[in-house]
Amino acid sequence: MNQRRALIAFFLIAMLGAGAPSLMAQDSIAEDLRQQWAASRRQMVSIAEAMPADKYDYRPTSEVRSFGQILAHIAGEGRMEMEAVAGDPLGDSDRYESLSSRAEIVRVLSEFFDYGTSVLADVSNDQAFEPVTLRNRERPRWLVVMLAIGHNKEHYGNLVTYLRMNDLVPPASQ
Repeated sequence: MNQRRALIAFFLIAMLGAGAPSLMAQDSIAEDLRQQWAASRRQMVSIAEAMPADKYDYRPTSEVRSFGQILAHIAGEGRMEMEAVAGDPLGDSDRYESLSSRAEIVRVLSEFFDYGTSVLADVSNDQAFEPVTLRNRERPRWLVVMLAIGHNKEHYGNLVTYLRMNDLVPPASQ
C-alpha cells in the first residue's frame, strides 16, 4: 500500500510540476499582449512610412485594395476590435475607408495603435481572461487583442508585396 501511495504522490507532483510552466505563462499574458502590440505597431507604422506618398493609391490589379486602403482598413477594423477590448462603444470598422492621403492614413494608423496601447496599459492578467463582446459574440479579451494583431500581420504580407512591386525593400528586410 505504501508503494502505491508513494507512486500516486510521485505522479501528482510530476503532473503539478509539468503544469507550472503554463501557470507561469498565464502570469505574464498581459505583459505579453503589450509587447506583441508594440511589435505590431513598429512593423505596421514602419511599412506605412516606407511607401512614398505618391504610391499610396498603388494596387496590383483593379480588384484589390490600394496600399493606402489596406492601411485604412487595418486602422478601422483594429480600432473597433480594441474598442471591444476596452468596453467602449464600437465604431464602424470602415470609418477610415474614405481617407486617401499618406499623411491622413499614417496619422489614423498611429492613433489606432496609441489607442490600443492606452487600452492595454492597465489590463491585468485576470482582465485578459474576462469576456468582451465583438460581433455579437463573447470572447476572452486576450483573444480579441490577438485577433487584431493577427489581422495586422495578414495584411502586412500584402503590403510587403506592394512595396516590392514598386522596387522598394520593406523595412524588416533592410
